Amino acid sequence: MKAILFANRSGAALAPLSDRTCVALLPVAGKPLLVHAIDDLAMAGVREVTVVASPHAEAVEHALGSGARWGMQFDHVVSLAEETAEMVTARLRSRFGGDFLVVRGDVLRSPCIGAFVERAATVAGPTVAATVGDVPAGLWLVRAAATTPLGLLDDPEAPQQWRPAGPGVALDGAALSLLESLAAYHRANIDAAAGRFPGLILAARSLMPGVFVGRQSRVPRETIKGQPVFVGSRCDVKRDAELMGDVVLSDDVVVDRRATLRAAVVLPHTYVGELVDVTNAIVWTNDLIHVDTGAVTRVTDAFLLADLRGLSLGVATGDALHRVLGTVLFLVTLPLWPLAALASLAADRATPFRRVHLLGNRTVPGDDGRPRRREFSALEGATSVPLLRHLPKLLAVVRGDLRLVGVTPLTPAVDRGRTEEWERVRDEAPVGLVGPAQLDLPADAPDEERWVAEAYYARTRTTRGDLRLLLRACAAAVIPRAWRTLPSIPEA
Repeated sequence: MKAILFANRSGAALAPLSDRTCVALLPVAGKPLLVHAIDDLAMAGVREVTVVASPHAEAVEHALGSGARWGMQFDHVVSLAEETAEMVTARLRSRFGGDFLVVRGDVLRSPCIGAFVERAATVAGPTVAATVGDVPAGLWLVRAAATTPLGLLDDPEAPQQWRPAGPGVALDGAALSLLESLAAYHRANIDAAAGRFPGLILAARSLMPGVFVGRQSRVPRETIKGQPVFVGSRCDVKRDAELMGDVVLSDDVVVDRRATLRAAVVLPHTYVGELVDVTNAIVWTNDLIHVDTGAVTRVTDAFLLADLRGLSLGVATGDALHRVLGTVLFLVTLPLWPLAALASLAADRATPFRRVHLLGNRTVPGDDGRPRRREFSALEGATSVPLLRHLPKLLAVVRGDLRLVGVTPLTPAVDRGRTEEWERVRDEAPVGLVGPAQLDLPADAPDEERWVAEAYYARTRTTRGDLRLLLRACAAAVIPRAWRTLPSIPEA
């Protein structure tokens, strides 16, 4: 038997998830909805499938290919915006020459196509529809003699508009989610992880009862605090994190130290930062979607939530690299420390070094329970020679409070004084010892000028660009500007 597989649902009710991809490619328990449907078709013995997509048709074709990995043959077709499922089916039915299946690939069903085909064969009528609990299951058998209207479901977000055109088959014992809302999508992920969709094939192995972990993922057992938990492939859950139950992590997710997840669905390529608490929410890169209200929060601080595909030097793994490089630079610059001490003593015999309080890259819970940048203290020389004055801050890099490359660290007072949204754009980049503001602007440049330069850096930074800045900083250490005394040293 052949099949038409619909993957053309726009999914307005699932925005902002459906703004990035079509509903059929949204993952449920680590696999796109469309792949769950294809698994079901393969188990039912269907080998020839016409896949109907729009929008994101190219992404669907790229994700599925020719169908060879399932032992199937796919033909990809694009539907027009004004075409209904009835119209598309009428346009394509001449390809089949006999009975065929129509399947919506943008809803979640427990595997049931084989059972449906067997039972539908005993039911008379031009079109036989499957239902689960009197709700259309997005599955029909269309016979060669059938004429329109076929009674196909166009919009799973409005199932009340569906009117069956013929007899139906009630699939007792099957599970169904039409994913008609963000809350329904959130619940479907958790139910799939909990085994409430019988027969659903999960791309993971059982680590313990109620816990499934995909290939190449690292999940310390002590992080599991409840069930169910599903972790996709190539994930990294740090040892001090807590997965409190009802947690689904898609592929390529990093959960940092002391983060807490409960009733949380985290979609691919997402970094969840240190001390972040995600409860009853969907997270996709830097979008936090509150399931109970539908409110969407765009988190601009890459140390809280981030897109792993867009991070320079990797938030999750880059800190260790910067600490190692900082240690190397500390050892290389040891001969300069006595000179820095002498220059600072000459500038201020009573207080050659002062302690400054800055906001770094580590985070702590704020008064509202949300993470904020942790304050740290560093020494600063009294000398007005830039290189010698800031040399002690290398210790903050070794500790992990700063990176070598990033935006200028701010004092808590200056941070509180920023009220405009554009002033916060720079916070998307890590805080570093050197960066564009330190290298390109004069020491007495106004804060607003620095923040504009750093905002541009935050939005355009790349690994190659950070390496160039680091090399420029090393070269600048031997030019006169680094050793020229400043007219004054502003208070931090």
